Amino acid sequence: PKWSQWLFHANDFSVVEYSDYSLNVAHVVSALKQHFDTAEQGVIDTLHLLNSKGFPAPSPDHLVQYFSHTTCSPKMLAFAAIEMKNEGKKCHIAVKASSRPVKALFTTGNFGLTSPKTALLNGQESFGAWGYRDSSFIMNINNNKKSVTMTGERYNISGLSMVNLIPFFESEMKIKVDAKNIFPLVSNNLKIVDTDLTSRGLEKLLSVFGKSFLSSISEDCVSTSSLDRLRHGTGQTQEDMMMLRNGSVHTMRFPDAVVWPSTEDEVAEIVKIAKKEDWCIIPFGGGTNVSHATWCPSKDDDPRIIISVDMKKMNKILWVNEEDGVAHVEAGITGIDLVAEMTRRGLTVGHEPDSLEFSTLGGWVATKASGMKRNKYGNIEDIVRELRVVGSDGLLWQHHSDISKINGSASAGSAFGRVSTGMDLCSLMIGSEGCLGIITSVVVKIWPLPECKVFDSAVFPSFGVGVAFMKDVAKMRCAKPASVRLVDNEQFRLGQVMKHDSAGLVKKLESKIMKYRGALFFGMTVSSVVGVTLCYEGTRKEVNSQTEDIRLLCKKHGGLLAGPVAGRAGYDLTYAIAYLRDFAMTYHYLGESFETFVPWSQLEVMIEVTKQCIRDEHKKRLLPGLPFVSSRVTQLYDEGACVYFYFCISFKNVNNASTIFSEIEHAARDTIMEYGGSLSHHHGCGKSRASFLDRVNSKPLRNVLNRVKDGIDPHNVFGAKNGAFSNSSA
Repeated sequence: PKWSQWLFHANDFSVVEYSDYSLNVAHVVSALKQHFDTAEQGVIDTLHLLNSKGFPAPSPDHLVQYFSHTTCSPKMLAFAAIEMKNEGKKCHIAVKASSRPVKALFTTGNFGLTSPKTALLNGQESFGAWGYRDSSFIMNINNNKKSVTMTGERYNISGLSMVNLIPFFESEMKIKVDAKNIFPLVSNNLKIVDTDLTSRGLEKLLSVFGKSFLSSISEDCVSTSSLDRLRHGTGQTQEDMMMLRNGSVHTMRFPDAVVWPSTEDEVAEIVKIAKKEDWCIIPFGGGTNVSHATWCPSKDDDPRIIISVDMKKMNKILWVNEEDGVAHVEAGITGIDLVAEMTRRGLTVGHEPDSLEFSTLGGWVATKASGMKRNKYGNIEDIVRELRVVGSDGLLWQHHSDISKINGSASAGSAFGRVSTGMDLCSLMIGSEGCLGIITSVVVKIWPLPECKVFDSAVFPSFGVGVAFMKDVAKMRCAKPASVRLVDNEQFRLGQVMKHDSAGLVKKLESKIMKYRGALFFGMTVSSVVGVTLCYEGTRKEVNSQTEDIRLLCKKHGGLLAGPVAGRAGYDLTYAIAYLRDFAMTYHYLGESFETFVPWSQLEVMIEVTKQCIRDEHKKRLLPGLPFVSSRVTQLYDEGACVYFYFCISFKNVNNASTIFSEIEHAARDTIMEYGGSLSHHHGCGKSRASFLDRVNSKPLRNVLNRVKDGIDPHNVFGAKNGAFSNSSA
């Protein structure tokens, strides 16, 4: 072969005279020739193998990774064989694109009836990426060293240089980040199918708001713009982001129009028109769903006009009753606004999901949400006391026809803590995923702001030890800290690299001492240590008691308390880390999270087999590099806990990456359920997980649920086809 010429001046082994060489050298030469020939054939066979798996132009690293699948030749010879095989040409085809950071879709231009501000929280929200427009991760290159910075000033890590983040992922996933070869960003020229809404239909919608077509141009009550329709037909899954960035949105169906009611009466009128015109309605809150809940059914499944009803203009606090500990709030308020309004009054609802900044109260109810402080304040079903719903046959309410009035007094709004009057409306609507009606307002429990709020953190030698600690914390029942979260070693190390690179001398010294003590006395190593973040809320006496109990438990399990700074940083990082997925996608890393509930008896086994399932599925598909897989134990219960999984793959030169990723996630979820986990703990089912429901609900129960749907919504006005109602028909 040509690439073996460095051994000999001759071009062909057949013309070599061995008279000048010892017999031993001849044997060496013969063995080398065999290895060289085998290596060259191995490269050819590996290329064919990868081609058969859908990789027409694998990179050299990808070829070398699976080189041993086709040959027993030493892997060290593979690079040389690849180089000569391609005569110096690269095996992969680079995707040319701008190196700009991810930014919002449609920043300029005219896109229909209304301004883009109607869709994106008055211009603050990004589209085609999670979060606020002024906040994103960007890569900086100085002296050939890659660092990452978060723009804006919203988060504690904003503006900090993270020099170890990219090396961390390169090391974990065995794939180099190519700063010049980025995945295309969201285009300003995305094309979607035109709306089917006629001018007559548009006039009917505008009439709800007392508008005509001409007067609506500058208003934000009705829109048929591409941006608004796109935003309201997508959520926050990796599939959503992928199709927005690769331009495949033209294959999807989107709402024909979006409306923004401001009152319950306007909602009722919209539903009345939809019923009369035989339209389909899909309610919309914050658009943070990760279950395809806001995806429109295909035209084959539902040929009707689809109207998205965005509730964010219904965002008022209607009344607060501090004596009874309840408040009446419109369903479109976002979590962050609800927190601000209650804080201003010295109160809290206590519900803080990871999506707090963008998700809405109505969305929490519809998905049966849970928050980080569930241990103290409960899940959404524990917080909701009453609600009002606009159904296809009118307004649904229970106990109080007007919950702002009791005994004729408009200032004495309240709600019952418990009743025994048969089936209740709250239970029907919590988890209904937009398929039974539009939730317009909710009466929620409220508490005074805690007298004391303290953060802390701890480290443990291994994940198994950390789980044992969490089991004991769960036994504290109502004395548990408001939030306790255990991260595995992979996620713990990720958290460490998402810190400033220029810690002071004192902190570095403290870190070394802690590392020495941990290794020497507690058996902790960098490759096994796990972390726990804690948040205490309550009176000073309650918090002092809880912190002492946790200290004793930490000591019992051989852990080390690591202090409030790390605890607060870990808690706050929840909001900032959500931006990491879309930054990673820019450099051909595809990531996502999903959750489950699992009993304590199955927790450790389920986590390990699920992680291995993801690794096996990745290897089976001959994907480049290694998957990054991590887990986190969050909300605690007597019976078990909520577990989050995070996994990430490289999709450089991978065709149909989003589909492959979804297939792996599907296999992982199948494994979770096989080993005792639930289908979902709080994300809901939507359309992406509806296919699993046959394993969750018996056929007679499914029939009952469909008949309930038929009774509440006989014309299927609310035809989102989510969860248990995925088979409902128009």
